[in-house]
Amino acid sequence: MTDQATEPGGVRVLHKTLDILETIKATETGFRLADLARKVELPKATVYRILTTLEGRGYLDRAPDGSYRMAKKLFDLQRAAPLEQVLTRVSQPLMERLVGSCKETVNLGLLDAGEVVVINTVESPQAVRMSSKIGNRRFLHSTALGKVMLAGLVDKEVMRLLKLKGTPKLTDETLTNKAAVLAEIQKVRQQGWALDNQENELEGRCIGAPIGGPDGHVLAALSISGPVFRMSMERAAGLVPELKGICVEISRGIRG
Repeated sequence: MTDQATEPGGVRVLHKTLDILETIKATETGFRLADLARKVELPKATVYRILTTLEGRGYLDRAPDGSYRMAKKLFDLQRAAPLEQVLTRVSQPLMERLVGSCKETVNLGLLDAGEVVVINTVESPQAVRMSSKIGNRRFLHSTALGKVMLAGLVDKEVMRLLKLKGTPKLTDETLTNKAAVLAEIQKVRQQGWALDNQENELEGRCIGAPIGGPDGHVLAALSISGPVFRMSMERAAGLVPELKGICVEISRGIRG
């Protein structure tokens, strides 16, 4: 009995996936679903399933106009040092310096599949502190890191990501209305930093700022978090200039 998922040249679905990737790679402007389906001569439903899987795994990015483009993860596979690795290396001593100064936990995060993922952390030396671990994933709407990443996107993409993962109420302070979240993101864009005021975790307050990538867009976000009894609103605002300064140094270090 012949396996319908295979063909003489290999696995059929893999051939289809590679056809799609090679087609998208050949253009700088990307492809919308209908155009791509016609180009590779496959049903839209089939192409959509493959695109959704590739986007979910981080191999494709979807632009605000709905077109699909190659994501940096594919290029990272052939790099000697992926951008995240360079980012971590450059940021480590600067994060340690920041912790030495503010005595609070500092986290480095990236946007990944509709969430913010912590890729590096330096914890506060104090006994009572906000703890975090590399690999922790958080919602975008409730965290300073997430708000910073959203602020680097156009509104249409912000709304798509909020719809993708939802805006659950994590504490009494969490913004769950999408219009309210969008207004908060606009505020982050204007002031250049974000605040999580017990929105992700009670008794925890956090500020975040953007790290620019080589292309000038927001690549990552850096945050300082601490317990509210130590991190008053006044102290949080007072730490913003130092946080933003460290972000600028990291951005310069990435560019070499």
